[in-house]
Amino acid sequence: MDPLREVRNRLLNGWQLSKLYTFEVAARHQSFALAADELSLSPSAVSHRINQLEDELGIQLFVRSHRKVELTHEGKRVFWALKSSLDTLNQEILDIKNQELSGTLTVYSRPSIAQCWLVPALGDFTRRYPSISLTILTGNDNVNLQRAGVDLAIYFDDAPSAQLTHHFLMDEEILPVCSPDYARRHDLTGSLVNLPHCTLLHDRQAWSNDSGTDEWHSWAQHFFGEFADIIGDWFRSF
Repeated sequence: MDPLREVRNRLLNGWQLSKLYTFEVAARHQSFALAADELSLSPSAVSHRINQLEDELGIQLFVRSHRKVELTHEGKRVFWALKSSLDTLNQEILDIKNQELSGTLTVYSRPSIAQCWLVPALGDFTRRYPSISLTILTGNDNVNLQRAGVDLAIYFDDAPSAQLTHHFLMDEEILPVCSPDYARRHDLTGSLVNLPHCTLLHDRQAWSNDSGTDEWHSWAQHFFGEFADIIGDWFRSF
């Protein structure tokens, strides 16, 4: 019998798939103990399953030491192939379930979020939710969702209203930028001493209840020191 065909046939066995899933969890955590926690098994049970899998495949998947386990080169190849297959399967299941969703969805956000994040994702959203009609509204002020007919809103805020259900999306990273020519003309390369004398651009309402200069003050407190006076130009959207 062809040994490769024999291996392929064994991989179709239900018990084999269970061991492969155990391997995926252990490889993802790089730890039998953490894999055991996720799978509600004992570390010895995880180790036993991995040993059985290695024997059946004829491949060493992990290098074991006293304190840790590491994937072998072959183990990494199996892990990434398995991860890709599971990701594909999960996406197919998600797509099938999403086809059942239908109706209208109205989203409100800042213009910059809509332009740089929402609009580029519309194609993928439409593919995944073909029966949902999406409307995107933009503005710089917080709105009453019920009165405005908005289903969900995306805000920059660290203190969401207790009256709303909220979900954290991402942290915001603030850093100053300028053109290389501007940096040379104002001697900013390697030193920020002249920064307070530069023309700064401000978002009039970057955060809720923002004074218009809060972003620069927040950044300066961490990396520069207090600005005695902040000058510059104000905008409502970049």
